[in-house]
Amino acid sequence: MSIRKRKIQASYLKVSEAFELLGSGFTELNESPSAQTASKRYINQSSATQSVIGYEWSTSFNADQIVSEVAIEHIRNIGEMQLTGADTETEYIIVDLDKAATTSGFRARKFKVAIAVDSFEDNDGELGISGSFLGISDPVEGTFVTDTKTFTEGFTPAV
Repeated sequence: MSIRKRKIQASYLKVSEAFELLGSGFTELNESPSAQTASKRYINQSSATQSVIGYEWSTSFNADQIVSEVAIEHIRNIGEMQLTGADTETEYIIVDLDKAATTSGFRARKFKVAIAVDSFEDNDGELGISGSFLGISDPVEGTFVTDTKTFTEGFTPAV
């Protein structure tokens, strides 16, 4: 049995027009699909019929405030300036580095997100930041090339 390690997934956040790797500084990125369900019990049944009707996807994050990390500075600015609406929105990509594409690159999921900053922590004198990337609409499956940091819709796995 082989359990996937966290380092097999690379996460990128779009800042301005470039995708920035969420690596150094980030201590946690926890994806939560949060399935939304519906339940109905019919008159001829004792038990309810349940179904998944959607998702309320988010990824919580914790990071150290490393000034040289472009993505962390972008997130920090959103929280410090208490930005709202479109000023908090960007693209977030999760890349599966263990799932190569037939051309080049790897399987990826792109999400449109709103960045919600919850707190600026003091960790023994070192400043941290925490919050969530909140999903906007459905994810898009595609291929991400890590060298050029480009995303293309559609994925065909390498054989």
